[in-house]
Amino acid sequence: MLGGILCLGARAKANWPQPGEAQPVHVEQVSAGVYVVRVSNPAQQTGRLQLVRLPDGVVLYESSSRKPAFGSKLNLQELPNGNYALVVQLGKEQRRYPMQISSTEQRQIALDLASTLQ
Repeated sequence: MLGGILCLGARAKANWPQPGEAQPVHVEQVSAGVYVVRVSNPAQQTGRLQLVRLPDGVVLYESSSRKPAFGSKLNLQELPNGNYALVVQLGKEQRRYPMQISSTEQRQIALDLASTLQ
């Protein structure tokens, strides 16, 4: 059985929370290869969460909401090795969180929460 590892890093960007403030995106591993992604949306803007395969940009999962908080439970265990991104859009601002999945004896999922403003 393959296990999962999630590697996280965080860095603030303009118009997103500064250090010490609540972060708009929270990722929690709930079991091997399964993650809960929560997005804080207090202004109730149109929000979107996507899982995108890179580099071809194919959207593998998408949900949207105007609720103050929304999210999804994502099972990444069966995805093939490769580069992916979690894409979070709130209003006109979009953030991309790169993720690399690779398998050895233990399944590794590295999600970099140092996003880039799109």
